[in-house]
Amino acid sequence: MEKISSNKTIAKNTLFLYGRMLFNLVVSLYTSRVVLQVLGVNDLGVYQVVAGIVAMFTFVNGSLAGATSRFLAFELGKNDSQRLAVVFVK
Repeated sequence: MEKISSNKTIAKNTLFLYGRMLFNLVVSLYTSRVVLQVLGVNDLGVYQVVAGIVAMFTFVNGSLAGATSRFLAFELGKNDSQRLAVVFVK
């Protein structure tokens, strides 16, 4: 009985994800049309360069946060407060 409920949940989540993906597609297509219309071709290039730099820094920030979280969690798991302090300060 529990397997049927689990399969229904998976199917429902899949449909919701497809709906969200379709919604995001429509919004992004409309947004790109409006941005191109408002900024023009030349300013759109500048906009894309700035957006690329922001995306790059967001990726680097996420990578560094994940690495820091990993090292802190490792030292917390060892339950060594002195090493944790060293990792936290550096």
